[in-house]
Amino acid sequence: MNILLACGGGMSSSILSTALTKEAAKNQQNWHVHETSIDKVADDLNEGDYQLILLAPQVSFKKKDFEEEAEQKHAKFILIPMTMYNPAKVDKLYELIIKETK
Repeated sequence: MNILLACGGGMSSSILSTALTKEAAKNQQNWHVHETSIDKVADDLNEGDYQLILLAPQVSFKKKDFEEEAEQKHAKFILIPMTMYNPAKVDKLYELIIKETK
């Protein structure tokens, strides 16, 4: 699955992206997680084929915009809960993604 993970500047999401990719692999899933800034989401969606858009909780004000973009691209959208935006909680985020994408 190709996942676009958006945060304010694309920096804080890099650690979570790596942890999520590893968690998926641990569960025999091949996920590619691309981290980006909220300013580049539209460009990334035009350049890639993403099945899921994840939005960091600190930029939740963009939720409506990205829900609409996800719908246009036939992708799922998840606003990451604050309690799961942490590499130590990546197993819970993984479970949420599996639940929401079935």
